[in-house]
Amino acid sequence: MDSSLDEAQPAQLSVVIDGRLDAGRARQVATLASRLGLAGVWLRRPWWRLAAPGGMGADPLPALGSCAGIRPGLVVDADAADPDEAEAGWLGRPVAVPAGLRIALTGTPATVARWQELIGRRPDLAVSQLVLPPGCGTGSGPGSGSTAPLAVFVPCAPGRDLAAEVSAAARAAAGRPVLAEVTVSVGRTAAEARARADADELFKLAGHPAQQGLFGTLEECQATAARLGHAGVTELVCYLPLASDLPDVLAQVRSIAIGAGVLRPGEPPSAAPPPPPGWGGRRITA
Repeated sequence: MDSSLDEAQPAQLSVVIDGRLDAGRARQVATLASRLGLAGVWLRRPWWRLAAPGGMGADPLPALGSCAGIRPGLVVDADAADPDEAEAGWLGRPVAVPAGLRIALTGTPATVARWQELIGRRPDLAVSQLVLPPGCGTGSGPGSGSTAPLAVFVPCAPGRDLAAEVSAAARAAAGRPVLAEVTVSVGRTAAEARARADADELFKLAGHPAQQGLFGTLEECQATAARLGHAGVTELVCYLPLASDLPDVLAQVRSIAIGAGVLRPGEPPSAAPPPPPGWGGRRITA
């Protein structure tokens, strides 16, 4: 076996707060993610082109401001986001930016470069990490006066070859962190996972989890996360289905992260942890 596989670190998992949630539920996701020990929480601006009744609105900072104890992040679609609007809002008032903010940029090289230049002009933002697509960015930070380290970003796209893009990003990263957006649908059975994924419009835009992320039973998701970790990804930025049992889904994400950390290619999957008391399944009565 390749010795580099033994040296590979397990991928961490973070979650994207769904832009269709209202501010109260967004804070709930941030709080639960922190309690579960996930790697971070992210918002995406602008959100995918989906109906967002009761959503958080245009300003992401209040939701990110509730991320005590967990790393906050902002994914900016540079092709769709309005830089002038951002400068009039969160980009223009860094005092409201949460400490340790990470910013991931996605888009064409020209628009990514424009946003990188905008962020670089604002060292008072105190961005802790700038995450750029492969081939974008130079130097060691987002601007000439910044010391925020660069990382490499593999954004969601319905037609991408996820494993191949992660491997290519890891080669381009040359030891820097590699973050990849993935869609996630985990269920007690593959049928339940498929039903969750097929019912959510998000996955028609961001990509179906069966091809673009973690899909199936807990063990299957653990195995996929482990493979991506060994391909070079350091953090999986997870889009979850908009479900009524969101706390359970977040708990499953944590279980994926734990299980993926002990798997090696070619080895059998780890045993799934027992479900919480009263969670799902059939009950046998006397």
